[in-house]
Amino acid sequence: VHHEINGIISTLKAYTGVLVLIGGIPQPYAMAGFPMIFNGTRVEGSLIGGCTLTQEMLDFCHAHKIAPETEIIHAKDAEAALHKLHDSSAGAKRF
Repeated sequence: VHHEINGIISTLKAYTGVLVLIGGIPQPYAMAGFPMIFNGTRVEGSLIGGCTLTQEMLDFCHAHKIAPETEIIHAKDAEAALHKLHDSSAGAKRF
């Protein structure tokens, strides 16, 4: 569903207003950047569906003994890890 968000952005309080978009969208939004720049407002996003959905996902993982695979990297390797993420050569890993 397409939403006209420029009208919503114009209602944000100057210098503290934040519009948070939850979930992914198939098509990008067209946003007027200059009003946001001059008013100090911003748009942020999250793929997480909120507290309730996050809790359901955690409960499901617990019930099915699903745990994340983790890898600890040393601080000296952080720059290389960031380059891998930027270049999309890290695979499914997220550091």
